Amino acid sequence: MPLDDLIAEARRDMTICNACRYCEGHCAVFPAMELRTAFSAGDLRYLANLCHGCGSCFHHCPYAPPHEFAVDVPRVFAELRTETYMRYAWPGPLASLFRRNALAVSLVAVATIIAVLLATLGLAGQSAFVAARGAGAFYRMIPHHVMVALFGATGFYVAVALAIGFVRFWRDAGDGSIASIRPGALVRASRDMLVLRYLGGGGGGCTYPGEAPSQARRLFHHLTFSRREAIRHRGDASSAWTSPSPSCSWPWRRPVSCCCSCARRRRWACSWPFTWDPCSASS
Repeated sequence: MPLDDLIAEARRDMTICNACRYCEGHCAVFPAMELRTAFSAGDLRYLANLCHGCGSCFHHCPYAPPHEFAVDVPRVFAELRTETYMRYAWPGPLASLFRRNALAVSLVAVATIIAVLLATLGLAGQSAFVAARGAGAFYRMIPHHVMVALFGATGFYVAVALAIGFVRFWRDAGDGSIASIRPGALVRASRDMLVLRYLGGGGGGCTYPGEAPSQARRLFHHLTFSRREAIRHRGDASSAWTSPSPSCSWPWRRPVSCCCSCARRRRWACSWPFTWDPCSASS
């Protein structure tokens, strides 16, 4: 849909919703909508990004298709959100990738695999085809500092791109001044984000994957958000529990030696981000 037509359709839907207000308890979109009697393009982009696409308002709407008003807020806002992703993307030439997301992800994945293979062969040479054992074997193919530099640079770019996109969106949706930030609102927004409050569909859950309310989508988002990985810098995993002085590590700190001589407690010492004091029990 052309942008002007999309903005006009979103404005029409919000005007109808503002008169009805049947869905005001569903999510943050409708209480925010009620603060306006007319909607600018910036207002509509802001409302579209408040929408989580849970679909509850569509299935509860008395004016949804086949009604002649044909109100479909989730569909219109999904299209408008995609437009905002393109509008606020940085750098600008990457904006068009949002329209060809599947193709872009596939090409980037293939290019990344090829780049990693070439880098591995270039750094490791013939040793890339030989089984490595012993301490530090994992990093003989790709050194630790190379991986840190590669993924650190990628993470830095992502952080900068998100920050620039946020500032652009903020300026378009509001006055863009520091004075407009209210600490209480930030606390409430952070809490709502962490508990995924607005994936609740007003209480019963999102109408996902079918028309019946379900908490499945909310659960999947929580599982994705809460995933954690602990990395052991250990060359020989087979002796991790039996070595007299195993090396333990978490992603945010260097390996440390477990100092407990008791075999029973040594196992737990190597499972947590701290070490036990030497125990008096004999091993």
